[in-house]
Amino acid sequence: MSTMFKKTGNKGIVMLSGDLTLPYAEELKGVFLKALVETDDVSVGFENVQEVDLSCLQLLCSAHRSAVRLKKSITFNTALPQAFKEAADAAGFTRLKGCKLDCDKSCLWMAAAGA
Repeated sequence: MSTMFKKTGNKGIVMLSGDLTLPYAEELKGVFLKALVETDDVSVGFENVQEVDLSCLQLLCSAHRSAVRLKKSITFNTALPQAFKEAADAAGFTRLKGCKLDCDKSCLWMAAAGA
């Protein structure tokens, strides 16, 4: 896995590539924490993603919930890779309605479902 965080003003871009799996969970958590601490608007993009597992999905969900609580935002800025969509579907993450915290209808899993 490879991560890149770029900050421009109060906006941040997190780019993820390679395998988004458990061996890289700590690195992934760190990049999301850094992005949420340093910016208010985080967008996540993907390049050459090969494999995605539950740990990545859980970290993204946690990052989004943290962003909502902090009155910040986290969104996807590129099309979701097929491996990501398949992992989200298989794990039951895709949905048409967000969780109870999702007052602004920004749930990442609605985007993964194509809603």
